[in-house]
Amino acid sequence: MDFFQFASYAELFVSLSMNPDQTVTNRLWICLLVGGLCFLIVYIFQAVGLFTIAKREGYGNKWMAFVPFFNLYYIGVCAEKNKVYGMKARHFAVITAVLELLLVAGYIIYYVSAFSVWIHIKWTPMQNVNTGETMYYYANGFKDSMPASLDWMGWVFSNLNDYILSWVELVFIVLKLLLLTAFFRTYSARQYVWFSVAGALLPLTGILIYVVRNNKGMSYTDYIRKVRERNYRMYQQQYGNQYNQNPYSGGYNGGNNGGYDGQNGYYQGHSQGSSAPDPYDGEYGTSSQGGGSSGSSSQGNPYGSSNGSGGSSSDGGSPFDEFN
Repeated sequence: MDFFQFASYAELFVSLSMNPDQTVTNRLWICLLVGGLCFLIVYIFQAVGLFTIAKREGYGNKWMAFVPFFNLYYIGVCAEKNKVYGMKARHFAVITAVLELLLVAGYIIYYVSAFSVWIHIKWTPMQNVNTGETMYYYANGFKDSMPASLDWMGWVFSNLNDYILSWVELVFIVLKLLLLTAFFRTYSARQYVWFSVAGALLPLTGILIYVVRNNKGMSYTDYIRKVRERNYRMYQQQYGNQYNQNPYSGGYNGGNNGGYDGQNGYYQGHSQGSSAPDPYDGEYGTSSQGGGSSGSSSQGNPYGSSNGSGGSSSDGGSPFDEFN
């Protein structure tokens, strides 16, 4: 599929000029040649990247990385640590590879018909306002001299690309985007959005796969859990003790009816000997309470650790336990 994308880009730079016999020179071969060269370069990068990943991760059938259509399926094999909306990536890749096969077959038929009916096309001239060059576009149908045996090819040239292949290609782009999302979530979780979009819209999938070939694969759920645990540890190192310290020197006491106690750092109720409620109790884990000889209470740390004065403590639980 990338081959025809490169060829379509090349068509933007190929001008169509009129010959003395009132025919437009067929230069599609230039587009196909440029598309083939670009495709070959990207294809080699993709094959090497997939083979490197498969060898490191221990996947079998590494030969698929070098075979067209099978290599798209093999992207799903290498992305098996993540799923596509509950479906295994390799199963989803089968659907995507079959659709790519249909698209390639359709474009082959389109280009064959274009070469067959080219000399019978009526061209519409249009002058380029910037360069003054006269360009020619297909808009007037076919000449009467076209044999009846080529009528079906004329229909293919006129309608297949605009009304069928363009819609099928849109569906293929969506499926490829979902497949690449699973793949780059496995090997480049931080940049998976940009890599997936670029690989689906542009023929650069091979280059992007080559870039991440040395990254170790992992489940995206595991990645999110590790990121949150790392952020949690960093937060503890920076702010872990602030709940056991009094920000006001000497304390702020609201009187017998309650207030901010300078020793414990929490709002106390009517009785100084009672334990203050944990403001995070029930949300991040169980709070710990202990009694000391002076009647002070041990307060639970909302992030899982506590340092009560004069009492024992228990672990309040990590707020990221749901990822364990």
